[in-house]
Formats: sequence, structure tokens, C-alpha cells
Amino acid sequence: MCGILLCVTSEVADDKNIQQQVVNNGDRDALKRRGPDASSEIEIYFPTAWKAIFSGGNILLWNGDVFYNQIGGEFIPKGLSDSAFLLQKLKDVETVEEICNILEVINGPWSMVYYKKNLNQIITGRDRFGRHSLLWNCPARDGEILSSLLITSSSSLESAHNSTLFEIPASHLFQISFGNTIQVKKIHSRKPYAVNNKPISEHTFFDWVTHSLENKSSDHIISEYLNICQKEVEGLKVILLASIKSRIECQPMLCKTCVPLHLSGENVQCTHSKVAILFSGGLDSSVLAALTDRVWPKNESIDLLNVAFPLRNKKNPSSNEFDVPDRLTGLQALEELRRLNPSRKWNFCEINVQLDELLEMRKSKIAALIHPASTVLDDSIGCAQWFAARGQGILTGCPNREKYVSPARIVLMGAGADEQMAGYARHRQRFANGGWPSLITEVEMEMNRISERNLGRDNRILADHGRAPRLPYLDEMVVEYLARLPIWTKVDLRLPIGLGDKIILRALAYQLGLPRTAVEPKRAIQFGSKIAKTEARKEKGSHVCDRLTKSLELGQ
Repeated sequence: MCGILLCVTSEVADDKNIQQQVVNNGDRDALKRRGPDASSEIEIYFPTAWKAIFSGGNILLWNGDVFYNQIGGEFIPKGLSDSAFLLQKLKDVETVEEICNILEVINGPWSMVYYKKNLNQIITGRDRFGRHSLLWNCPARDGEILSSLLITSSSSLESAHNSTLFEIPASHLFQISFGNTIQVKKIHSRKPYAVNNKPISEHTFFDWVTHSLENKSSDHIISEYLNICQKEVEGLKVILLASIKSRIECQPMLCKTCVPLHLSGENVQCTHSKVAILFSGGLDSSVLAALTDRVWPKNESIDLLNVAFPLRNKKNPSSNEFDVPDRLTGLQALEELRRLNPSRKWNFCEINVQLDELLEMRKSKIAALIHPASTVLDDSIGCAQWFAARGQGILTGCPNREKYVSPARIVLMGAGADEQMAGYARHRQRFANGGWPSLITEVEMEMNRISERNLGRDNRILADHGRAPRLPYLDEMVVEYLARLPIWTKVDLRLPIGLGDKIILRALAYQLGLPRTAVEPKRAIQFGSKIAKTEARKEKGSHVCDRLTKSLELGQ
């Protein structure tokens, strides 16, 4: 939960112009919101002063988390931070290849810039899924030559308006060399994601669906699936529990409010929420909540952040304008969670956003965070996530309807579940047109492009509130486990919507005690929260969003 920025200019560049246009106060403020506890800045004059400034050794700018407390099987010593441990490991190797090999065995999200003294070069990049944002002003063509280079975790209105930024591709790591100009070179290519393509003819129970659909209830169908794939479902539960446990325990057990007090020297006993979940009440977020309940201390509360935008045409005039689909499913899932653990303090935070506030915050903050993403879909999802992650609303059941702001530093998200377990409507279309081989191809494509689509955007949005977004479904070991399973153990699109898609996860939800949530159909946040209808426009999600473009212009 921090931000990093590097600006390098050569002798041929206009240094003052670059620093004024790119590294402005807006950029500094954006980075400080990502990591509000501390910040520092080093100014480097390149190339004449390079050796003098860095004569003390190597430098690592690290924005990441090392989960399971180890790198490549070597455990981090107690009392040593993951960044200090990583810097030591990188210092102990000599070649670019060795540096890449160390980075590739890290389990967790990261983006980094590393200066290696003996090579006089910089290595930069992101984890293979692109879970942490890293932007630069380089089009990422191999061998690109620049007079100046900017690398940053996030962008402000000023930099988004004045410069062309790109996501650093997560498909490679990059090497930056210096001379009269700056040269960028690809140095490490990630292996593509591949699914177990075991032939469907080897599926012992291939015909089970035909028999199950004969006047059988959803509960009965899921029970039959569990009889066949109990081992696979249990394996998913075990590995997801480990993923969640590592992500929520990797923190100082202090909320956002108590961290500054602790840093000032106070002896703080924090009793506030430290973990939150972006919570629609859908399958993915509800499974995360139920599993988090199993590994989080019993006396700790869990915040469930549920966002809604006003209904334009209410069918029932007396109903609440924020009774959107995600609010209703959220409350339904809350009931199931309370039955599972009545003693847990579940803080269901109703985050209600009016149109005027949406327009104002998009213009002043959100458009810049979404940049360089620019579509209608980016706008809808980015805005909904920003308000949800802000965590400012009213707690359900609070008698005085008092305002509540979640103090949690960790926010769990369900990203990655749909891509791996065929949760999107397009997966069903591919299956209908080309059967299992076509579905496998689509799932592999989804995972190989996941870093390009939305994870960098999501990271910039959530981290703007000083919260650390963590994605249990994209844990390296979870991804590896699901990839090893034959596709037909995870999904069976011969079954109807709300059953066949992500059936392995639905069976896990059912087994955990979430029977109603287990059969909820997939509903994207832009439709479940009703943000897509808030401004009453007919447009396609893939179109460039003029609201984002205008917001960047108006924000100047």
C-alpha cells in the first residue's frame, strides 16, 4: 500500500520542463494518498552526478507484498521487512537473469524499479498478473529510445492531461540503459497461462448433467456435483483459506486511524475494523467473506462495503431509491453470514452515491486515476469501485443512521474468479459455438490478458484511499491449482446460468452454508450497483468515454 515514482532525464532533455510538466504537486499528492503513513523523495542529476549519488549501492523502489513470508523457499527473518529482504537478495546476485529469477518466484502482487550498481542499469516491471499499477511514458516497443522517462504508480489530473501514459506490460520485465539517451529493452518474457486440456472423453461422469436436469432442484444438482467432485472442491477451499489468511495477516493489526498514533509513539490497542471486503452479495465476494470468517480472530469485526447509485425508474414508488440489485443480494448474503457466525460483528456499510457527487468526484479525482484506461466500462467500474473503497456510508441496523467510514487498511476483492472459472456471458457463447476446446481457449485468453484489462486501474482506484487491495483468487498457488484441474471439473455450461458457470465455486459456497448465494447469477458491478443507468445514456462499454475525457480537461 504505497506509491513509487521515478523520473529520469538525459542531457538532451529539458530537465526543468520535464519536472514541471510531469513531476508536479498533483503527482506527489496522488502518491501520498496511496501511502499516507510516510513518504520521501530523492532528486538525481543524470548522467554526470549518477555515480556520486549512487556510490553507496543499489536502490529498490518497491510497491508490493510478499505473502507466505518467503521468497523462493527462503523465509524472511523475523523483524526484517519484505522489501529489505528482497533488496538483500537482489544485491547478492550479479546478472540481469538472476534478478529476474528472484522476482519471478515472489508470491504476491508487486511493481518495482531496481537500480543495480554494478550494471549501472534499471530493471522495472510488475508481477505477471499486473495486480499493482505501474505507468510510464514509453510505448513499450523493444529498443525504444527516449530523452526522458517517467515511471509512476498513479497519475494526477495534471499529468494525465499533460502527458501520454501507458501501463507497463506485465508480459515482460524491462531493462533501462543510460547514455546520451535512455534505452528501454525487454529482458524477460512470462510463460503464457495454460489450462489442463485433458480430453472430455476421460470424464468418468460426463453424462451426470443429463440425468440431473430432469426435474431436479438447484440444491439437488449441486449435491450431485459434490458427490462427483468433492475432492476438487475441498482442494479449492484449502488453498483459498491459505490465500486469504496470508493476505489479511500481512499487516500490523492496526487500522488506518490507529497507524498514525502508533507511529507517533502512542501505545495503541486498536479495536476497529482492519479488514474490509468489496461486497455485492454475489458469489465471489460472499465466499471470500465466509472464508475470511474462518481465519480472522473472532473478536475482530469485518466491514462489508456495498455501493449503490439511485434507481431512475422505481417500480415501487414507496421503495428506497438505493434498493439496487447489489444492495438486495448484499443484504441476503449478510443474513446467511450472520447465521453462519452470529457472534461476528459484520459491518454492512451502505454506500449511497448521488449523481451530483459522482459528477464532482469523477472530475476532481477519479478520471485521473482511471487514466490511461478510457472506455465507458472503465468509467462505470472505476467510479463504482472508488466510492465503494472510500467506505463512507451508513451501517445497516444502526438506529440513528449515523455515518460510518471504514478504517480498514486491507480490502479484499473477488477479481480473477470469473476469468478462471468461466463466469462471463461470453464464456457461455464460446461454449455454445465451439464446445469444450473453444471454452478452454477463451479461458486461457482471459488469463493471458488479465493484466492488460483492469487490474492496474483497480489498484489505482482502491489505493487512492490509502487501502491495500488484495485479490485472493489471483494468488499464484490458487491460479496454479485451478489451472491443473480439467475445465469440466470447474465449470459445466450445459447447466443453466447460476449453476454451470463457476460450479466449483458454487459448490464451495453451498458447502460453506451459503445456499441462496450459491445460485445467484453473475451480475457485473456496473449493473448491480446501477451506475450504468445513473446518467441515462445509451452507449457501449467498449466505446471511449467522453465523460472521462471532459473530466480531465475540466480538472485543469
